[in-house]
Amino acid sequence: MSDGTTRGIVGFELGLPVEWHVVPGDLADVGAWSHATASELVRGAVAQGLVGAQAADTTDVLAEQLSDVAAVVRDADISSMQTAVLVRRPESGVVDAMVTLVAQQGLGVEQFTASLSHGVETTERYGVVHAGEITGTGDAGRLVGVHLLLGSAADAGLGADLEVLEERVVLGVFPPASRDMVEVTAIARSVGTFEDMPQAMVDLMAGLVVETEPLS
Repeated sequence: MSDGTTRGIVGFELGLPVEWHVVPGDLADVGAWSHATASELVRGAVAQGLVGAQAADTTDVLAEQLSDVAAVVRDADISSMQTAVLVRRPESGVVDAMVTLVAQQGLGVEQFTASLSHGVETTERYGVVHAGEITGTGDAGRLVGVHLLLGSAADAGLGADLEVLEERVVLGVFPPASRDMVEVTAIARSVGTFEDMPQAMVDLMAGLVVETEPLS
């Protein structure tokens, strides 16, 4: 229960299920980390008899995908950002999804919701095939967001009959009595990667712990 004191976020950590893997934000050598991580994951698949002679090729393919994500994280250079990738089946050489979390100062529910609506309305790269509201409550606070299916033509309009190219979820996590929030962006490798992506991301937030302190 809040005592009426306004609080600010001083840190957060997302505890991850076993299939999710943290991408460090301070990598000196993206290639080395990507190959080492891919090698470890594929070795596990080899030990289970899930991949054989093609293990080296699978490692290279997975390492390339991990490197793409790690390079984005490095180039973003945001100290408060946490990033993780989902690799369900290392033997496939596929990164199934990525999620990023960033603490945002002084961003309330109304402002965040307005920014989501504006983002949907002004999407330049893709057409918005579907935009569904997400609401809920987690251990870390109130959840508000949007589930997006993005298509191939930005000028076609919401709900148009387009080929769906991308599925993503954007969530805001609002700790009680805090002026700050954690913004969560999840992008699936392809549509259908998740049976229910919005619920999967809400479930993932069960592992989020946000540390706040009273503002002076």
